[in-house]
Formats: sequence, C-alpha cells, structure tokens
Amino acid sequence: MPLIIPDDIEQFTTTGEEVFCHFLRNVAKPDDRYIVWYSPDISESEPDFILYNPEIGLIVFEVKDWTIDQIREVNPKKFVISFGNKEISPCGGCEKQ
Repeated sequence: MPLIIPDDIEQFTTTGEEVFCHFLRNVAKPDDRYIVWYSPDISESEPDFILYNPEIGLIVFEVKDWTIDQIREVNPKKFVISFGNKEISPCGGCEKQ
C-alpha cells in the first residue's frame, strides 16, 4: 500500500480524482516504496497527483473527467473534446507545436 499524503482526504475535487485514488490504493497495489501526494501546491501549480518511487522517480498525473464520447480528435499535434455545442482544444496551443 502506498503512503498517500494527506492520508485523511475527506473530499476530492472531482469524481475522477476519487476513482484514480481508489485505483492507486487498490488496483495498482503499489508497495510501500511508493509515495503519493494528492493536490500538492507547487509554485502556483497544483497537479492532481504526484507518484514517487526511488527507482522510477516522479510521475505527475492530471485527472480529467472526460468521457470517451466527448473526445473528437486526437493526434500527436491536436486534441479536441466536445462540451455541449462547443468543441475545444484543452491543451491550448498544442496544435502549434
């Protein structure tokens, strides 16, 4: 079981974050060499999760509660999702890279 900080999470920001935390605790079954931080404040950024293992390093996770039917286009240079009547590219200028 990983060490999760804080260990007394009372409420998650989104349902997807709660599901992902459940995954880390129960499905992935990382051992006690793993440390997981939920919603850490890092220089004005706040990733959803950071996972640390001394053999692997840090992995940062940003959880999105999109459903598969909302995803309209994905390729190495563009990502488009649908919200109601709008289609947006949440990665900002990723299509310019």
